[in-house]
Amino acid sequence: MSVLNRRSFRYPIAFLLFACLCVAGFFAGYRTGYSSGYSSGRAKYQSEEPYPVVYQVGDLIRATHDAGGSLDTPLDLSMLMQATQSVVFPGEWEQLGGNCSMAPFPSLELLVIDATSGVHARTAELFEDMDSLKPAITEIEQQRLEWKRMQQEQVSKALEPVSKRLGETLVPLAGDVDMSGKWNVKIVTPDGKPATNQYTFIDQETFETQSSDPFFQPGKQWFSISDGAMVSLGVGFHAAMGSDDDLILVPTNDPTTYLRLSRTNH
Repeated sequence: MSVLNRRSFRYPIAFLLFACLCVAGFFAGYRTGYSSGYSSGRAKYQSEEPYPVVYQVGDLIRATHDAGGSLDTPLDLSMLMQATQSVVFPGEWEQLGGNCSMAPFPSLELLVIDATSGVHARTAELFEDMDSLKPAITEIEQQRLEWKRMQQEQVSKALEPVSKRLGETLVPLAGDVDMSGKWNVKIVTPDGKPATNQYTFIDQETFETQSSDPFFQPGKQWFSISDGAMVSLGVGFHAAMGSDDDLILVPTNDPTTYLRLSRTNH
């Protein structure tokens, strides 16, 4: 074979090798670009279109669950839902016109959130932050329960003399009791005749006395009720329920005196 023929043969081979490299490079670039573009497009899609994720939230709520509650009672997820919607992009939830929503399943202790990827990411961060606070929350809850137990013991001890005088068991008043309506009042002191009055509880902050008594003048009075206690115009009372749903008030500074309130419709 002549030198000219060898050179003519070598040029097509070089061209074919170059063409193969170009094709290989094209397909490699295509696959890389396609993969990158697909991932980017998928992320963009998830950032715009809600998709559901199931969250196990039982432990988060149980950390603050009242120890006195029954384990058979489904957990209340409403507070966690409200907190999540208030903290995590509030404008994205359907209550404010957004596309994100959530559905509770208390019996399974699950929260199903249908949201965008950004909302899911922030929700996961929120739940992780809450999870890290569980030991502190549990300690605070234990302290609260201990304080409540001590308070109940103090109220029961303060009510004991009156309970013996009445010959009945007195149960400390619940702070959410409905006081509205008219009550006939019997005021008993150790060294005097019983006095009577009538109190009209207008709402959960105001009541009106019909006449004067050792504690209040006629007219409207401000009051506040909490578990086992009532305060009005600086006068404090231990508060309990007696028989026939009568309300027993014992002045904190005079455990030998008590007021017995009976609803007029009884």
